[in-house]
Amino acid sequence: MVVWAIGSEDEYADLAAYVEQMGMTYPLLYDEGAAVQDVYNPGRVPTNSKYPQDWIIGVDGRVKYVNTIYDPVELMAVLDAELGVE
Repeated sequence: MVVWAIGSEDEYADLAAYVEQMGMTYPLLYDEGAAVQDVYNPGRVPTNSKYPQDWIIGVDGRVKYVNTIYDPVELMAVLDAELGVE
């Protein structure tokens, strides 16, 4: 499994500071102009959300999950299903 933080709403320096503050150990990808978000957004989540969005892209490259509300139980259920964990 690969985990990335992708940010597009702020300046890169602000995103890097947030990653450091939160102690994130996975890579931060800067999506200038929100090009990646535009490709994967299924239309259910507004791209102008001020809140972090959780996205899971499946091994087939399709969006499996999008949410602006942190729901660890739902996130893990989707990840487990995608990875074939029982």
